[in-house]
Amino acid sequence: MASTAASAPKLVLNRRAWRVLALTLLVALAPGAKAQDGDRDPPTRAARVVDVIGDAWLFDHDTREWVRITRNQTVAEGDRLRTDDRARVSLRAGSTTIWLDERSDLELSQLDEDRTLLQLDRGDVAVRLRTAENAAETRLRTREGTAQPEREGLYRVEQLDRGTKVYVWQGRMRFDWARGAMPVSMGTGEQVELWWPDSPRAERGPLYSDGFGDWVLAESREEGDRPVARYVSPEMTGAEDLDRYGRWETAPDYGPVWIPTTVVVADWAPYRYGRWVWSRHWGWTWVDDAPWGFAPFHYGRWVSWGGRWCWSPGPYVHRPVYAPALVGWVGGGTAVSVNITIGNRPPPPRFGWYPLAPREVYVPAYRHTPRYVSRINDPRDLRDPVTVQRPHRYREVPAAVSVLPAPGAGIQPLPVRGPDRKPDPGWVRPLPVAPGRGDLAAVLPALPTRAVDAEPQRRVPRTPDGNMGWRSEGQVPVRRDARGPEMPAQLPPAVANTVPMPAVQQPSGLPMRTGQEPAPRTGDNMPWRAQQQRDLQQRDQQQRDMQQQREAQQQRELQQRRDMEQQREQQQQREMQQQREMQQQREMQQRREMEQQRDVQLQREMQQRREEQQRREEVQRRAPQPEPQRQIEVPRAPAMQPQPQVQPRAQPRDEGPQRGRQDGVPTRGDRPRDPKQQER
Repeated sequence: MASTAASAPKLVLNRRAWRVLALTLLVALAPGAKAQDGDRDPPTRAARVVDVIGDAWLFDHDTREWVRITRNQTVAEGDRLRTDDRARVSLRAGSTTIWLDERSDLELSQLDEDRTLLQLDRGDVAVRLRTAENAAETRLRTREGTAQPEREGLYRVEQLDRGTKVYVWQGRMRFDWARGAMPVSMGTGEQVELWWPDSPRAERGPLYSDGFGDWVLAESREEGDRPVARYVSPEMTGAEDLDRYGRWETAPDYGPVWIPTTVVVADWAPYRYGRWVWSRHWGWTWVDDAPWGFAPFHYGRWVSWGGRWCWSPGPYVHRPVYAPALVGWVGGGTAVSVNITIGNRPPPPRFGWYPLAPREVYVPAYRHTPRYVSRINDPRDLRDPVTVQRPHRYREVPAAVSVLPAPGAGIQPLPVRGPDRKPDPGWVRPLPVAPGRGDLAAVLPALPTRAVDAEPQRRVPRTPDGNMGWRSEGQVPVRRDARGPEMPAQLPPAVANTVPMPAVQQPSGLPMRTGQEPAPRTGDNMPWRAQQQRDLQQRDQQQRDMQQQREAQQQRELQQRRDMEQQREQQQQREMQQQREMQQQREMQQRREMEQQRDVQLQREMQQRREEQQRREEVQRRAPQPEPQRQIEVPRAPAMQPQPQVQPRAQPRDEGPQRGRQDGVPTRGDRPRDPKQQER
């Protein structure tokens, strides 16, 4: 027994075998994990409501109500749209444009990176496909089958009571029956009506146009093929409006940035002028009021550069991932108060938000996977620990934070207080994720809704607008040469024919019915010539009215530009006047200061002189007085007595005897005196 157990073979796996087994299991489980991740992630693509005419509605799957839609609102996979009488909607998904006519019901059954499937329950829908990639992944489904474009072009599908009508203004389309019959192909300038009474039927004919067709062609011509800047992909929804409403510059730290040039509000900031709308895919989604307000608020980041707000799209991605709002949240419940009063309700929570700056990571509040986070953010930011851990740049900047101060109130800038203008600490308390639906809805104004089973409103007919006709007013389709872009000059012959299609085998026992043949047409195939003339006159009048409206609009825009220019000039003049006054004030101040300096200098000099004089006087007082000098009398020589002049003797007269000797010998009295005696 023991020997038998010992001799049994043993399964021994070495390291290499373990690696092979682990790799095999990983490959086997990868598709299931990938599908599971895809189920948990929200859609990466979304469509934008470009324009709304009249009343259009979006079905809310959570509340089971119809909610009115507005421009720049987001619609995604699984959403359902409905239009009332005299209402139309324009949508944009990447580079594809979708138009919806009045009294129509459309569901976006699929809108992802692989396919775009539009389910038309009633009404009309038209699409403009600009690339072969979009044409290959787009489908339009009705009750009778699915229309598949085979190349880029302009197409229209109408759901009738008895069947489907397909219009091809440009391109080529194939219609696949839902019951398995042979497909029907149609080319540029054709329209085909398809129905299934007892077998597949297809009635071909030339294009007949109506109000919706004219509106679609006009919108397509006006929209054209606007070039998208090379910094972003044409598949970024909303990118077609950037070059029309702003300009591009290059920032040293952020690369290419887009600067809006139509902002005229002083306190404008990203995510301030608009509203929040709940989406079952992403939660709270931002809807901006600006005509260009889609791409900059759902892709990229905002940055304050050069004293203005700029949008940084980030690195180029062919199909970037959509985000509901790239913001950070602050606020929440109010702080706990010391005074507690029984019976009083606590104040409602306060919420605020601010735009994320470049290289700041966006953390979704909805269900997602790590792969989704790496796609919606720049992978380089996720690998940089400094970027992930640093605080958000605009969280404490009052000019960047927008708040809801009270229930039902409008969005306002962050309130500040004190001379230093610092925000209230309760407002800048960060929140980890976006608030829930009930939390933010408590402070938002209520939106108009409508019951689930309510039919579109029937309005009183009125005069048609100058730029469109309405099917609800009994307009009859008219054949006309309404050609889309690249429409051939010659259309197919104006004779409608019924093309029999191979029928599917019917169950036995059921009667076979033949379809009704179209009524024979004679002449030029225009049985309503008088009606056509009236329509032509009405269309001419509408074109004239449209031209007048455009001219009036141009005049208003020109007047507005002139007014703005005058305001700018007046502002510049006021600024120049203020600068001159300030310069004069500075010059007068400088003169006063110079005079004060001179006065101070003179006072200093006088003070120095007085001090010098005082020092001199003090020195003189302190110096000893000298003794009076004795005056030595120097004997002066006696004044020279004037010598008596010797009077010459008078010559003796002859008549008297003379003294002395007659022979010349002097007498005693005549001897000369000693010289010394003379000096004495």
